[in-house]
Amino acid sequence: MGRDGIAADQHDEGEQTEWSVTLADDALYRAFASRARRRLLAAVQDTGPDGISVDELATVLCGWDAADAGAMRTPSDRNQLLIALRHVHLPSLDDAGLVEYDRSAGRVAPRPLDPRVEELLERSVAAESLSRE
Repeated sequence: MGRDGIAADQHDEGEQTEWSVTLADDALYRAFASRARRRLLAAVQDTGPDGISVDELATVLCGWDAADAGAMRTPSDRNQLLIALRHVHLPSLDDAGLVEYDRSAGRVAPRPLDPRVEELLERSVAAESLSRE
């Protein structure tokens, strides 16, 4: 463990990286229990260090959902997703240490993830795509 009880990983160069969450954390599995949160986390991880606005994120996730369903999503669908993002999913991922959610600015940014957590996320999202084909 690193300082403040945060798990750390030692790299070959002697550099130590602190991860906000590891495979041993129950919070990870609570966050990953929802397909919406797995997709949300994958989308946030694809952004740069400055993150993405919650509005942009809602648009991306609505598009992803529409592509999977093969049907358009309405503005009402997007608004419902936006409410769920702001009040359920983003606070949950922020509490789990997986993202940095700034409620007042309406932005979310990725946090560094343990490579094993990243791999689990990638495999989970890929498995969902395969199961829909």
